[in-house]
Order: sequence, then structure tokens, then C-alpha cells
Amino acid sequence: MTPAKTLTMTPAEEYRLIARSGLFDVNHYLLEAPDVVADGADPLVHFCRFGAREGRRPNLYFDPAWYAGLYLGGNPGGVNPVCHYIRLGERRGLRPIGYFEPGWYARTYRLRRGTSPLRHYLTHRRSQLYAPNALFDVAWYLERHGAEIGRNRDAFAHLLRHGARRDLAGSPGFDAGAYRARHGLSAAPASALVVDQEACNPLVHHLKAQAAQEFASGEFASGEFASGEFASGEFASGEFANEELARHGAVRRPWWRRILR
Repeated sequence: MTPAKTLTMTPAEEYRLIARSGLFDVNHYLLEAPDVVADGADPLVHFCRFGAREGRRPNLYFDPAWYAGLYLGGNPGGVNPVCHYIRLGERRGLRPIGYFEPGWYARTYRLRRGTSPLRHYLTHRRSQLYAPNALFDVAWYLERHGAEIGRNRDAFAHLLRHGARRDLAGSPGFDAGAYRARHGLSAAPASALVVDQEACNPLVHHLKAQAAQEFASGEFASGEFASGEFASGEFASGEFANEELARHGAVRRPWWRRILR
């Protein structure tokens, strides 16, 4: 693994890299960060300066805290986990979150070289044609819950939202109820607004354990689906002009000057 210190970037460099990666979901970030809305801050600038190190998620399929804990040794160097994933992690098969398998996804859907598996899924997840992991059968799941999910919705997001409370299985090969009993997982309170997925959702618990086992054994390393930018290690360098930041939706320009020093 490349030492984290070699990936240290300024907030401006992080901004440029993440902005062009397509991995930052503004709507998702704002829904989970009402304080950012109240401050009137540009979501991506806030993420680069504060959010990534605070463990805030840039999209539903990237968990910075989990990624740093498993792959970066807790991230003592303070590297932005998303930038690490873009430049190195994805092409090495590291998962952005336990339930997204980039290597499996690229092979299963025969992505062209140069295509980011995570970006592809984020772009097409509502089409209900793609699964984020091998244990989720989209067609099978929709046969059982399609009426509840509706069209143009992320089917796996439904499992994340309801699976912990109802022991929903993502495919016929995974028995969520039996897994819960075997591993002694606690049940999610019916009244809880926020559910600890790792502690309560059987499928998520299994996939995260699988990711840790893969990393420990070295099974994740393949590099066969490295994208052009990621494979070359290209990234933004130098200070990023306020004018360019503004073109990505910046507001309150004096705020940028304060945080991008």
C-alpha cells in the first residue's frame, strides 16, 4: 500500500479531483449535513476541508470512516479517504463501503477500461439494472419488493432502509434471519430513525466482514479495471483559483479565501 503521506493534498487539490470524479452527491451530502445548509457553504468545499475527516459520506456508497479504518490504518496522516480511493483504492479493488464491490462490478458488467465502477453505479443505480455486490440480485429483489420500491429508485437503498428491521434478503442465497441468529446481531428498533447498519443489518454485516477478510488475505489486489486517470495517478496540483471554484457552484466567496489558504 502506498504510504498515506504521499497522497497529502491541499483542500483545493482535493476539490478538483473529487469534482471531476463524479463521486460527490450534493443532495445526499446536504441531507446528512443540515449544518452545512444552514451555513450556506458549498458542500464539496466543506467536505474537502472538514467533512471527509469527520467521516461524513459524499454519497450513499462511500464511508470515509470505514475506509480509513480498514485500509489506511485509522488514517493518522489525515488523508482524504475519497482522494485515496480515486487515485489508488479503486484500481486495487478496495471497497468504498462494505456493500460495494468494485472488482466484481467491473467484471460482471464488463466495464470498459477507464470506467470507474463506483461512478458508473452512482450514475445508473436508479435504472434497476445493476447491483452493487454479488449478494444482491436486482431482478429477484424487485419481484418481491418492486411494488413498494417503485420505478426509478435505487433497489439496494431500499434494503439498506428496511433490511435491518425486516431481515430482508438481497438474493435467494442469503438467509438474513439465519445469519442474524448465527452471529447474534441485535434487532433494529422499529421506532429508530437511524439504524446502525453494521450492527443490525445481516447483509451489510456480512459484506463488511468479507471486505476485511479480503484485505487481510490480499484477495482484493488486481488492478485489472484501473481507469485511465486512476491508473496514471494523475491529480490536480497547485493552488486552485477562486474563479475556478466559483464555476463549481461556490457561494460566499470570502469563505473560500478563509478555508483554502
